[in-house]
Amino acid sequence: MLQKRNDINKTIGDIRTEVKQSQYDHLKLSTTVSSLEVFRMNVTRNKCDLSKRVAFTAGVLSDSTSWNSGTLVYNKVFNNVGGGYNPTNGIFTAPVEGEYVFYVSIQSYNANNIYVDIVLNGTSKVRAMANSYNTNDRWETGTNLVTLRLQDGDMVWVRHHSGTGYHTHSDIPITTFSGFLI
Repeated sequence: MLQKRNDINKTIGDIRTEVKQSQYDHLKLSTTVSSLEVFRMNVTRNKCDLSKRVAFTAGVLSDSTSWNSGTLVYNKVFNNVGGGYNPTNGIFTAPVEGEYVFYVSIQSYNANNIYVDIVLNGTSKVRAMANSYNTNDRWETGTNLVTLRLQDGDMVWVRHHSGTGYHTHSDIPITTFSGFLI
């Protein structure tokens, strides 16, 4: 009889522990569901407000053996949310104020060296370089990334610094320029 009572008390204790764990798990699940609902609402609101979404990626589709000055015009646009990038002149114009990230990738042409700058309103901010130090390194890639605070109407582009030419592929560009609002 005493053994039965001990077994019943143990079973009741186990059930109480399971109920407490279940209540705790339910609370955690409710909190997670609430967090996901807030996240879903934020994502939905941001998707609907296209004026707050800005992103672009563009590339060049043909090599240049002689490019040695000016703005690099990326004429193949893959994405241009917010319409800030102009494939005619290679310049991104900020449609809204905010913090932006810009990335450049440049491929050297056949053992040439090439240096390019990401430029904000005429002032160089960062440089990417693709150096071919010897003739065995025929195709080198230079990259760089910068975060910039832009005002509505500020302009960002990629400008030649030194060197000659660039390489790419006609179907999937290697030499690219991207930016987005964070």
